[in-house]
Amino acid sequence: MAVNIFDKYGIKEVANVYFEALDDDPAAGVYAGDIVLFLDTLKTSTIETTAENTAAQGGWGNPKLVQWDYGKEINITLTDALMSLESLRFMLGGAIKRPASAAPVVVRHTEEVVCGENGVVPKPKDHLTHKELTPTASAGHPIRLINLTTGARTQLVAPAEGDAPVIDGTMKITFHNPSMLAADTATAKGDHVRIFWEEVISDDAGSETAVEVTISPDTFPGTYKVVGDTFMRSEKTGKDEPFQFIINKAKVQSNVTITLEAEGDPSTFEMTLNVLRSTNEDGQNEMMKLVRYNIAESTSSGTGDDEGSLTSVASGSANGGTP
Repeated sequence: MAVNIFDKYGIKEVANVYFEALDDDPAAGVYAGDIVLFLDTLKTSTIETTAENTAAQGGWGNPKLVQWDYGKEINITLTDALMSLESLRFMLGGAIKRPASAAPVVVRHTEEVVCGENGVVPKPKDHLTHKELTPTASAGHPIRLINLTTGARTQLVAPAEGDAPVIDGTMKITFHNPSMLAADTATAKGDHVRIFWEEVISDDAGSETAVEVTISPDTFPGTYKVVGDTFMRSEKTGKDEPFQFIINKAKVQSNVTITLEAEGDPSTFEMTLNVLRSTNEDGQNEMMKLVRYNIAESTSSGTGDDEGSLTSVASGSANGGTP
């Protein structure tokens, strides 16, 4: 494909980006060449190239005479409108754990209830689904309660033998808290009680009802091959043409900020990549490739075609013309 210095293009569309594993990781079920992450909901994908420079200076006025550039860096910033647990794990360098009998996932719940007749504590309802829940204590996982009306606290601990305490909507709760109460006090009608309990999920049957991402102090994001696909619009034809950036080695940076806020726009998820030097098939050093390639002619008769009108072609079947 010939390159015409008078061909000009505009870039507006964000890129779809995917990550390819460079090495085998059998423990994670990943092998070299596997696509480990695909991002198609990005808001921005920014490529920033920087370099240091120094100059020899001398003579009257001490002007710069000769200048050297060094220390080239390429940083990629990907801002995603949505997240998945895999993209979150990817950015944080964590590990995903799925429930099993040997390694259950513990889910923490908290809900507030209002005591009914005779001070009976009702079953709590999930604040998202409004389904009734049945808090149950187990070994090492007591039910904790705070009577918001009186300020008293207590815990229902599972005994070594016998039935575990359950809040099933049929009983009152007696608060044993000598530091705050002169005597044991049971719940009364109208008391507001907040319940804290832990659910131990072990999906032996394979029905995945919980997933846990563990972030450890000694695990960090890895290094991957990265490909970004986007389009650029020709000034001459008004049509979109495919454009790619390809990075053979990109280190995912560990700096991640997750913002939870009540106002403003929805949170975005930002991933930063630092491009490393690699060696191409010809033995030459490279950091990034920018690729423009031909596509089949659109069947649409209109101009200003967007990506929906593009049709890719197999190798060797390009139309051969220079856009």
